[in-house]
Amino acid sequence: MHQYTQSVRLIQARNPHVYDVALDLGHQTRYIGKLDKSGEGTFSAKRNEKHLHRKTNSLGINLELLQRFDFKSIVIEYVGNKLVSTRSFILYHGSVLDFSKSGFEKQVFLKLDLWGRERAEAFERTLGQQGDLFSGQAA
Repeated sequence: MHQYTQSVRLIQARNPHVYDVALDLGHQTRYIGKLDKSGEGTFSAKRNEKHLHRKTNSLGINLELLQRFDFKSIVIEYVGNKLVSTRSFILYHGSVLDFSKSGFEKQVFLKLDLWGRERAEAFERTLGQQGDLFSGQAA
């Protein structure tokens, strides 16, 4: 039986509202981005071609990070482009893939063609009209 443990830690950076996001995998600790808690909150990270899930043409965000921490925006620098979305949009439209058998974590993958500030903001407006019906669907 697989026992769930919290593996994401926030480590205070120089700025009082910015944190380095550390992922403890047992065999190693990886820093997967930064979480800026000012305003509505933004998770930001850099990704390169090796992070692309080729089968689905998508990029992943740690599921635990998305579920445990309260922030709105996600900004990923990917091969010279700035990909923008929201936590709610990714949880609703993304696909959960589990890499625990490979020693890694569950992630929510969003196809490259679904990233975009306008699309995510339009989705956020529907949440405001319908209530928060969609939070956590990807779990």
